[in-house]
This record gives sequence, C-alpha cells and structure tokens, in this order.
Amino acid sequence: MWRLDKETNESIRALIRANNETREESSSFLSLLMGSDEEERLGEEEIIGEFKTFYFAGKETAANALAWALLLLGLNPEWQDKAREEVIRVLGSNKVPAAENLKDLKIVNMIIDETLRLYPPIVMLMRKAYKDVKLGNINIPAGTEVYLALAAVHHDTHIWGNDAHKFNPDRFKESRKHLASFIPYGLGPRFCVGQTLATIEMKTILAMIIRQYSLAVSPTYVHAPKLFISLEPQYGVQLLLTRTTL
Repeated sequence: MWRLDKETNESIRALIRANNETREESSSFLSLLMGSDEEERLGEEEIIGEFKTFYFAGKETAANALAWALLLLGLNPEWQDKAREEVIRVLGSNKVPAAENLKDLKIVNMIIDETLRLYPPIVMLMRKAYKDVKLGNINIPAGTEVYLALAAVHHDTHIWGNDAHKFNPDRFKESRKHLASFIPYGLGPRFCVGQTLATIEMKTILAMIIRQYSLAVSPTYVHAPKLFISLEPQYGVQLLLTRTTL
C-alpha cells in the first residue's frame, strides 16, 4: 500500500511539474486546481489529494456502475433496443456525444438511474449527530453514528412497488414522491460533488457502446455482487458483443 501510494503521488507530481513548465492557459482539471491567483492556489499536497479523490472515488464507482448497466442491458434486450434507437436518433451513426446532445438521451438516463437504484456503487451512508436529534419518534443522542443502507431503501417494496427487485427504467419517467427514496449520490450538504461528471461519463460511454454493439450475457457469467470499496461484480461481467449494422 505504501509503495502504491508513493508511486501515485510521484505520478501526480510529474504532471504538476509538466503543467508548470508549459505555462499554457488551459481548462484542464489540473490547471483549474493549480489556479492563477496566489490566494486561491492549492498547495502540492492538496492538489495530490484532490486528484486521488476524483480518480479513485469517481472512476471506480462510475466503472462499476457501467458494468452493472451493461449486464442489465444484456439481460433485458428490449431496453437495449430502445436505448440504441434513441442514441441513433439523437447522435446519428457516428457522431461523438457532446454536452448539448446528452440531455436528449432520456432513455439512456433512465437506464442509468435504474442501474444505480438496483446496484448503487456506494451501498451505505454514514452520518454523525453532533447534537441531540429527534427523527420521528426516535431520539438520537449527540455523538451517535447513523448508517443509512442505500440498497435497502432502493429495494423497498413500499417505496418502489412489488417489482422493486426488477429492472424497470420506466419507473423514472415520473418524479419521485420522496426526495430520499433515490440517493445514489447522497443527499443534503454532503451531496456528491462528482454527480454531474459521473453522469456525463456514464451516458457518453454507454451511448457509444450500445450504438456499435448488441449485448448478451455469457453463459460463463456468475452473479456475485461484492462490496469492496464500491459494489462490484466479484468475478467480472462476461458479455458477448455483436457489432450492429447501422
């Protein structure tokens, strides 16, 4: 762990040195972190910390969510067809997704939301009460740590209906009755700042894959969700890809 941490830090320091040497105006993530205002500029260790947070917390969770989304589309070819039709209608046969197009991918967005409901990358939130709090008829003393099981909320039949355990993106056509019924990115002041980035990444990648390939689940796939840092398929997701004819 120490060796990997050292290698990671040195890799980021090399990027910082390279950015300093070029001294070009850029809107890259690193340039924004380094800034031009002396008062706002982060120190090197702070920049390294921000880099690691975005890469490890953001990339792994988004990658695992995409793996589950591809699996669910492989298991539900009718939704795969709907999504592909939408992507081709919005983007054409070879256009790279852009910010102005992504908002029109409604079905793709519903598929991602339903995936995050069934397989939230972060399955549990932790909060600490800094003063005595009363929630309903429950008294929570100051200093108490409260754990909220996202997976339990997302699979609650009282909230989502008797088909709560089934893949049905249509449930996201309408707004939710309760704000806290769907919270893959958390809620309140501690809401995940990377939600927009993660959504853009997932919509872009998913759109480009399903436009070019039809997906089927391989007979070798073994369903074994495992909580490591985020919820991941323990043995990976084995898919059979067939290039589409556009």
